[in-house]
Amino acid sequence: MFDYQLVRVEKKIDKLFRQGVFRDRKIYLFGVSENSRQIIQILRTYQIEPANVMDNDRAKQGSYCSRVRVVPIDGVEDLTNGRNLYIVCSLYWREMAVQLQDRGIRKENIILLYHVESLLEHYRHAVSGKRIYDELLSKYGKVPMFVCPYTGTGDIYLIGTFWRQYLERNHIEDYVFLVITKACEKVTRLFGIKNVVVFKKKMECACLIQYHMLCPQKVNITLLNDSWYQIHTNPLEWFRGYKGLEFTELFRRFVFELPDGTKPEHPLFPNVDSKLDAIFQEKHLQAGNTVVLSPFSNTLADLPNGFWVGVAKRLQQQGFTVCTNSGGEAEPAVEGTAAVFCSLEIAPQFVERAGYFVGVRSGFCDIVSGSKAKKVILYDARNRFFNSSAYEYFSLRTMGLCKDAIEIQFEQADEQLQDEVVSRLKMR
Repeated sequence: MFDYQLVRVEKKIDKLFRQGVFRDRKIYLFGVSENSRQIIQILRTYQIEPANVMDNDRAKQGSYCSRVRVVPIDGVEDLTNGRNLYIVCSLYWREMAVQLQDRGIRKENIILLYHVESLLEHYRHAVSGKRIYDELLSKYGKVPMFVCPYTGTGDIYLIGTFWRQYLERNHIEDYVFLVITKACEKVTRLFGIKNVVVFKKKMECACLIQYHMLCPQKVNITLLNDSWYQIHTNPLEWFRGYKGLEFTELFRRFVFELPDGTKPEHPLFPNVDSKLDAIFQEKHLQAGNTVVLSPFSNTLADLPNGFWVGVAKRLQQQGFTVCTNSGGEAEPAVEGTAAVFCSLEIAPQFVERAGYFVGVRSGFCDIVSGSKAKKVILYDARNRFFNSSAYEYFSLRTMGLCKDAIEIQFEQADEQLQDEVVSRLKMR
């Protein structure tokens, strides 16, 4: 969902929590999606852990969505229990709500969080977008404006790997680079991207795009995205994974229009030894003998907590110190490991100092892909992304970001997978 829509969802969940709606209830979400992942993270800030995510797609059943197991609707025990709550936040909310009610679930046990915007709302957003554009013009002048409309740090990193070549090819010297989070801004620092502006409010980006859609001849705006779904006339996303159009190739061809053979370029990482010394000392980590765990993904399937706890214990038994790349309450450290919140502009150097990295495929993997560390990246083999598997579309090797990563597709989050991960790291 768009960030301003996420704000609306956050407010509604907070209101429901204060009203006691979630007290002594079992919470289920319907549909594996980015929306569900965001809602799970919000619920965790209230110490609410969903029981399951339901999905009709058999390929997704048995996988994990933000470490919550995915099951079919019939896999929910006591489906019509009055203490169960079912959260729906999807474009297809009407069909999904009817499906739940046809199974005997009462309407009052279904929480609908999806909001359909009216034509008037779209128009008001465009008016706000014009004001935002005019303010940027008054400050920076009539220069090209590049908009990154997503929170995904991996997307920003991929843009950075082509940025120098794109500017040179198009003879661009001055510009404005717009992002929606501080985390994205930190990634831009790795590449020395200038005039980076973070939108003040989450809905400003969507408003600016709405104005761009309504009055394209009046703006000098480029969306740095392969197919942002707010631009509903762009069908490009349906080519994702088609005949080798993986992540890098789609950006190279259709976002930057760079010639065949153009390769992504990692940035030169500055010396940040003093900052790393402080982190390693505070967290009691051993340089060259620490495994950084990265269990969190906002886009792809991940693994349950128990898997990571088992991996951490085995690594510690092998003599490693272990830490988790943690993002607070919604992304807590794996039990028994040190929680490290590493600022993204020094994340590659941190992982390189640690020596080892294990993570599910996420944007953080892109950011540390250029580090000289032993890296194990995990992909759920059942996870599809449009016309390909998640591995085929997001493989660091295929994307040209990393030749030395050990990339593993898994079917089950079992002890055999734990054994494989640990054994790969032990091969020093």
